[in-house]
Amino acid sequence: MAAQRLECPVCLEVQDGQQHQCREGHVFCASCDSNLRAPRRCPECRMALGPLSQAIRSRSHEEQIAALPAACSHCGLATTRGEVAAHEQDCPQRPRACSAAEAGCAWSGLLADKAAHEATCPFAVCQRMMAPLQAQVAPLRAQVAAQGAENERLQAQLAAQGAENSQLRLRVAALEAGEGGEEGGRRVRQRVGAAPHDAPPSDAAVQAMAVAAAAATLRVHASVSRVAAAACKRLAILCIEVQNRQLAAGADAVEAIVAAMQAHPQEAEVQQQGWAALANVCCGTDAAGLARKQRAAEAGAIEAVAAAMRAHPQEAEVQHYGCLALRNVCSGTDGAGRARSQRAAAAGAIEAIVAALQAHPQEAGVQQQGCGALAKVCFGTDAAGRARSQRAAAAGAIEAAAAALQAHPQEAEVQEYGCWALVNVCYGTDVAGGARSQRAVDAGAIEAIVAALQAHPQVEGVQKQGCAALANVCSGTDAAGLARKQRAAGAGAIEAIVAALQAYPQVAEVQKQGCGALAIVCSGTDAAGLARKQRAAAAGAIEAAAAALQAHPQVAAVQAQGQRLRDLLA
Repeated sequence: MAAQRLECPVCLEVQDGQQHQCREGHVFCASCDSNLRAPRRCPECRMALGPLSQAIRSRSHEEQIAALPAACSHCGLATTRGEVAAHEQDCPQRPRACSAAEAGCAWSGLLADKAAHEATCPFAVCQRMMAPLQAQVAPLRAQVAAQGAENERLQAQLAAQGAENSQLRLRVAALEAGEGGEEGGRRVRQRVGAAPHDAPPSDAAVQAMAVAAAAATLRVHASVSRVAAAACKRLAILCIEVQNRQLAAGADAVEAIVAAMQAHPQEAEVQQQGWAALANVCCGTDAAGLARKQRAAEAGAIEAVAAAMRAHPQEAEVQHYGCLALRNVCSGTDGAGRARSQRAAAAGAIEAIVAALQAHPQEAGVQQQGCGALAKVCFGTDAAGRARSQRAAAAGAIEAAAAALQAHPQEAEVQEYGCWALVNVCYGTDVAGGARSQRAVDAGAIEAIVAALQAHPQVEGVQKQGCAALANVCSGTDAAGLARKQRAAGAGAIEAIVAALQAYPQVAEVQKQGCGALAIVCSGTDAAGLARKQRAAAAGAIEAAAAALQAHPQVAAVQAQGQRLRDLLA
């Protein structure tokens, strides 16, 4: 009877974990609370509820549930629901695998027998012998990685210098050819753009300028806010065209834009147009594009854009283009790109991006670019990358990304970038990574990701990032991880992932992420795990895995994930 009084009025079960309540004291489990649709109301009295992130917890209810009797599933020891998980983790009767299982040992048995087995297990003995050698190798690998990052940084600088050298050669060739005509039998130089003694041009004149003239005008008249805004606007328009981006860099537009931003920190119009221009100039993933990004970082662009976003929190356009500039400048998977992301974190950019998402929840552009910037800045599987992800989570990035998905379900780009942000922020197999994944679930991210996959079946980016986000959020083999997998299945994730695999058979990245996500969601040896496997098979997952393997024989990642899924479901 005591347990019956503690049942959630929605799911009619006694759920472990957080319990929420309305202001009248009606209690319901956090899982059901996260599934309430807007407008959120108490399931019993229909009183309006606040946002999920501000839910009121019922501590007394949680304590009563934790005090309910329970028994260990391994040894039968009588205990309480609050303590049974900790006991089962160290229960002597709990089945365990050998610590050298990954090395190839197939032994499994009770914890009480594990030490005796490992004392004679050849795999475990080899592991113990190798441990000191591996400890010596680890710092050497770190040195190699650091040298590789330095090499990539130098290559980026070399590419930038090569691009600049090409521009100088063009200028020299033009001068040698007598560009500008002849006057009195001698060559004269034709000036392009403004000179220091010229009067500031009109906005109409600026909007008719070519790349070099607009950059020169910005350099000469950077102190005039009107001209700075107009010149940046013109450069932003011109640099939508790919061929104009390197021309702008050759005309020193990158440094001129950053200088203008630094000269007018309180002018919202200058900041908006400047970051739009810088975002377009720094767009591109080829060597020249990466060099432009590095050049912007060295000019102080990252620190300036973070400062601008803090200075103009209510200006949606400044936040939009500031996030876009951060996204473009910080992109890059090489050592230089990771260094730019770390520089952004040091400048407070992560907190500024999250603040933008929280301040402008209904602005689709801010949500799209903010989530995209988070994805770029938090990219990285090394210790620094995981630290950036943890910093983003501490700032509220997970809840902000989930809220973006929930607020703009029909905006495909918001859905793609929101899923992408969750992919990178929730990455990690350590305890902190598991906590971030659980935090995403508590914010309703699983249901939002599945809804994105279902709403945008024809958008490749949504399907790719949605599958990747589900894989990261649902990872984990502990009780919480298994609960996340079951929640994903309940939301329709299995069928949505299979549909993605079937819709994009020739897109290797979708196949890799989809097979990997299904393997994670369907893992588990309990009854619920077996049911998820059967559900995946019924949805066509086995055939989809076979098709992926057949369509991409040369893509190692697809082969690995496809075979993993097929073996799991066999």
